[in-house]
Amino acid sequence: VTPFRGRRVRTPELELEHLSVTLDAGLGVLFARMKHQERACYTQALMQDMRTLQNHLVELYAGLGAEEIPFRYLAWCSDAPKAWSLGGDLCTFTGMIREQDEAGLRAYAHLAIDILHANLVSLDLPILTVALIQGDAIGGGFEAMLTDDLVIAEEGTKFGLPEILFNLFPGMGGYSFLKRKLGPVLARQVLEDGLSRSAEEVKALGLVDLVCPQGEAMATLARFVQDNQQRFATLLTLKRVRERAEPCDKRELLDIVDLWVDLAMKLDEPALRRMDCLARVQEKKRANGAAKIA
Repeated sequence: VTPFRGRRVRTPELELEHLSVTLDAGLGVLFARMKHQERACYTQALMQDMRTLQNHLVELYAGLGAEEIPFRYLAWCSDAPKAWSLGGDLCTFTGMIREQDEAGLRAYAHLAIDILHANLVSLDLPILTVALIQGDAIGGGFEAMLTDDLVIAEEGTKFGLPEILFNLFPGMGGYSFLKRKLGPVLARQVLEDGLSRSAEEVKALGLVDLVCPQGEAMATLARFVQDNQQRFATLLTLKRVRERAEPCDKRELLDIVDLWVDLAMKLDEPALRRMDCLARVQEKKRANGAAKIA
């Protein structure tokens, strides 16, 4: 334990099997780096580690003021060179659907909602969350990005919601988050067209805040933090204003993801085979994929 403002607290840093959490105390950023060892997506093991981190931070800092927490930003990063997150674990999905393991699929979906809603409200801590997009954000990766307060994307990254291509929809908050950001008409278009969009196109929609050259995401975040040191209290208050004006109730997210589970369990074999193809892409883009594919 280390002393901080008169309290004895443990470090926020963690080294988990699928998540590496390091603190840049000078910058005031806690980096949570997804290791993506198996597949460049939200495997159950990765999600458990993400939830472990969230619970750890709440245990350490619940009820404290911003000046009592050793970071202002929680930034989500990826170890996979060309993928931030390619979404839900399609290999797990197809296996559960073929086995008709509805309970397993629902448990996965509810865990995802636990994580996304907690990130959306910044764990009820006086911090802001960041998506540091240095690779593609697809499906559930796109949905997860929408829960962050600041999204920085490098040029060349791609964004999309391909679920409609195999007769599903982005069920883990996609419509709820997009509707609040884009309005219902445009939200439905983005959710249903299945298109891949560039970082510049997603920024034009207002879903990405800053686009930077490849390799410059970290430096861009550092500049943003430094440029907004005196405005942090204002940024934090504006987040609370948005939450009050357009709250996103967790029950809403759970009700919708239950509809997603019900629909997923009815997918036919042609749809599952299309999902299998995307699952192979998730595996190829894992963090250690180059060595294993060679």
